[in-house]
Parts: sequence; structure tokens; C-alpha cells
Amino acid sequence: MSRQIIRPLAGYNLRLTAHYSWLLSAALLAVVPFFMEPALMDRVQTAKLGEQLISFLGLIVFPHLGLLEDGGIGEVLYAKRVRHHPVFLFRWLLTFLYIFLVVTALFTWMHGSGADFELWPMIGGTVITAVAIGSAGLTAALLIGNISAGYIAGFSWYLLDFMTKGKLTGRFYLFGLINSEWDNDKWLLAGGSLALALFCAFWLPRKRLD
Repeated sequence: MSRQIIRPLAGYNLRLTAHYSWLLSAALLAVVPFFMEPALMDRVQTAKLGEQLISFLGLIVFPHLGLLEDGGIGEVLYAKRVRHHPVFLFRWLLTFLYIFLVVTALFTWMHGSGADFELWPMIGGTVITAVAIGSAGLTAALLIGNISAGYIAGFSWYLLDFMTKGKLTGRFYLFGLINSEWDNDKWLLAGGSLALALFCAFWLPRKRLD
């Protein structure tokens, strides 16, 4: 694929992926510091903040990816020249990067302000939880064809783990950082999220919504 095609297509999909949900999530995140005192927070309190509140960012920013341009690439000029799979995965990775950057910014500020926790395990665990919830919502939105279904599916997983403490989801428990500094089962969540993204990327052409 020529550079003349890649650059404009990448730029277009960046603008398309930077949905108003990014602004909403950033605004919500900006409010968080006004309701806490980092110097008084320990690891458990920070983990609860990250996994049980900040992780909702994933549910806000991921599900709409399944319905962008009704599932198509978004540029008629390139629709016959560019496969769906890399375009969808590019959008998913952009959204993942956005989550990583905003979570890193918040926790770096908290750590520098005196909160007592290990920085990178907290960032990694929170990002993985957010991406897992969001990818589950994305998959549901794509399969059902309704963004509300995506929000409901992601929140249902969150609520199930919140109520049962992982008794039903086992190693796919979302809130493992509350119990330990790092939970190796987070790698399962990360792998599951990637698997869902790949499934959606290869399912997308079946929708035939171009």
C-alpha cells in the first residue's frame, strides 16, 4: 500500500476514532482530583479508584468503534483498496493508547503528590481492566448492532464482579489489584481483550455494512 494512501487514511481514522466520548472521558477524569487527597491514599484505596472508577473510561470510549461508519472503513475511495482488519485494529490500538496516556497522567500525578503505591503495576492493571470492559462492550455492540447493548454488556461484567468478588468469573476477575500489588491474571484479561479485538476485526466484513 502506498504512502499516499496510508497517510490520509490514518489521519481520517484518527479523527474518526477521536470520538466525543474521548472528550467526555477526559472531562470526567479531570474532575477526579478535586474529590481526593493523594497524600492520604494507600495502595488499596488507589486500586479501588483505578479499577472500580477509572476503568469506566474503557466502557465510554470503546463500544462505538463497532459501529463507526456503520462498520465500514469510512472512506469510499479506499473501501476496495484497504482491508477492514488493519483499519479496525488501528482504531482499537488508538483507543488503547488514549486510555494508557490518560491513566498514566493521572496516576503519575497522584504518585508525585504523595499517594503510596507502585506506579507501573497500578497503571498497567487499571488500563487492562478498562480495556477488557471496553472490548467486551465493543464486541456486544458489533454483534448486536446497537451501542446500548455494548454499554449494557460491559457494565454487566463490571457489576457481576463487583457483586460476587470474582466467584463467577474466576481468573477473569476485573479487580485483582485490590487484593495484591500485581495480579498475574491481568495477563489473561489483556489476552482476552486482544482476542476480542481480533474477533471483531475479522467479524466486521461479515456485517457487509459498507
